Amino acid sequence: MKIDSNATYCSTKVDFSGDTCADGICCFMSIPRKQTHLGMWKYFLKRGNATAGIKLFYTTLQEKDIVYNPCKCLDFYLKECKTPDGYAFQVLLRCGIFGKRCRPYTCKEFPDKTDSFMHDILAPCVYNEYIAPENYIALKHKHIFQLFYAIKDDHKLLGKIFPGYTVEETRRKLNRCKEIVKISAIWNEKPAEYFLLEVPKSNAVLYTSVAHPKIKGVQQAYSHWQGHIESWLERHYGSKWQDYLDRTIEEEADGMAKK
Repeated sequence: MKIDSNATYCSTKVDFSGDTCADGICCFMSIPRKQTHLGMWKYFLKRGNATAGIKLFYTTLQEKDIVYNPCKCLDFYLKECKTPDGYAFQVLLRCGIFGKRCRPYTCKEFPDKTDSFMHDILAPCVYNEYIAPENYIALKHKHIFQLFYAIKDDHKLLGKIFPGYTVEETRRKLNRCKEIVKISAIWNEKPAEYFLLEVPKSNAVLYTSVAHPKIKGVQQAYSHWQGHIESWLERHYGSKWQDYLDRTIEEEADGMAKK
């Protein structure tokens, strides 16, 4: 692709905008069953622009890729800001129907409310693991996995997600960003092309509770989600899973002692 030599390039930094809905990441992974937080209003409310072709894409070397669809209310926007390293994208995630001070109870009481998101899931959410310490990820997943926003190369969608820019300008900016790759995929039996923008890691968008705490290390996570983690370790390591677990916990303890 021919590019103007005077063009500005997107730097490696991708972040969440400060005015984003803090729990917007949950609007991909943890939607109430049948979106009951909308009740009867779901038949009348205007959908957020994310439903037009924004997905959360989990990919790893040895496991099956997972695609998460957004809540019907979610709005997804891109902003561009100047940094010392050049221009960078910021991602805005916010509910298109409810504001921060007026939210459905199933969202407000996440993750512990009955029928709310993670209530009956005895495991950490994907984003909790995404920002977890590397020794935990390396043990449970055997390697680092990645999360991306998959942005469909669709004329209507690209015209909605980058305020102030035309469709072609938005497409050109996404194509020029060295940290964004483009793939062809068939999801929901419909082939399309998607821009993959790596999801930034931020504690600010992780909702926690006593039942679903932030992962701080292998020992802490194993104590909290023992059955879930054991099933993964047995899948990866067979009958020797306990040896791998004990070794990692020991190394973790040694590392903490040296600090």
